[in-house]
Amino acid sequence: MRRLTWHNASQSDEQLREYLILALLRSRACVMLQDDLLNYLYITNLPHIWSVPAGNAPTDESIFGAGIGRQLGEAKTMVLQTGQAVKLEVMADGGQIFEIHIETIAGVKDTSQILTTIVDITESSRREQALKDLLLEVSHRSKNLLAVIQSLATQSARYSGSLDQFIAEFQGRIFSLSNSQDLVTEADWFGVRLFDLARSQMLLFGARRAVSISTTGENPLLTPNAALYVGLGLHELIAATFADAGLEGAGDISLTCKTVIHHGRACLSINWNAGRAADKGADEPATASDDELHRSAFSALLLETVLPQSLSGSATFSVFFGGIAYSLIFPKTDYNVRREVREDMVWA
Repeated sequence: MRRLTWHNASQSDEQLREYLILALLRSRACVMLQDDLLNYLYITNLPHIWSVPAGNAPTDESIFGAGIGRQLGEAKTMVLQTGQAVKLEVMADGGQIFEIHIETIAGVKDTSQILTTIVDITESSRREQALKDLLLEVSHRSKNLLAVIQSLATQSARYSGSLDQFIAEFQGRIFSLSNSQDLVTEADWFGVRLFDLARSQMLLFGARRAVSISTTGENPLLTPNAALYVGLGLHELIAATFADAGLEGAGDISLTCKTVIHHGRACLSINWNAGRAADKGADEPATASDDELHRSAFSALLLETVLPQSLSGSATFSVFFGGIAYSLIFPKTDYNVRREVREDMVWA
């Protein structure tokens, strides 16, 4: 039997026993002692979800119920036969989780007794499971992010007219991803507001031009996955806006968002208009350098294919002389948008 690590010889066994009983009560650990016939000798600190029946001598099944009681009875019989301690984890009806240690100790007249200790580990089990879930989520998101970066590198190289253009544009897109990831992390991986995402992406371009974003309509809370792709799309739109010489002095950028019913489903409709994109007469093509044409091709691929497909939606992208227009529609599923108070909807 394990003894005390150390004690003063002036302390009597009776005094030590009183101290240990007090500490046991405060520890909330349940201690149960049975003889070699599994008759209960004492029970202390029994968790409140169980109780000792009045009138009759307690048994495992009368205390813990048929399921757990039978499991404990079989384990105790095995411990008596083998002399080897056993540790179990059981879940009670209320969802609480308990760790149970069963071992033999020496009784009177060379008999064996069964000592059982029960500890509530519900909170520690939940924390452990939450940590496992978080690690799996981080692993999953890291793999997704690496796949996005690999795709960006490949497509940026394919659509770049020169090495310098590739380096500049690829770095910009990586900064965009990093920026969106920072917002997601600051929000404890819950979500990012669309307009916050847009303003954050605009800040990456500094004060290169006196252009600001005017935001109207709903400001949905995008999931981390949606924020990553929408942020990348916003970066591409801002870069395309600044690259268009016809937008010089053309005014602010308009970003609107609303809920619509599209093909019988509740969807988000996001619209980006820069310069004279809304002017139906301003549709003459803009002259562009080779680098601008390469970027326009990549932008069209990202904005019309990659971004909408990642959200199970659809999109259109138009470049005019002095104007850019983009429209994105995607379903308001839990995969894309965090649930909030229901908004008014219109048919589209």
